[in-house]
Amino acid sequence: MMAKVKWFLGRKAARATVRHTAHGVTAKVKRQPLRSAKLVSMGAVVGVAAGFLAGRVRRPTTAA
Repeated sequence: MMAKVKWFLGRKAARATVRHTAHGVTAKVKRQPLRSAKLVSMGAVVGVAAGFLAGRVRRPTTAA
């Protein structure tokens, strides 16, 4: 019973956080569209670079 309440409250908090974040982002985009676009594009570039580097990392293989 208690686990179900904790799960429900956790989901409710997560949903509220997502809504709050989405509202803040949309409000910021309306106020400063150029800055928001620049930040999103910079984040995308950093994400692509991190993914590329993570994909190139080779794990040492053990010789059997």
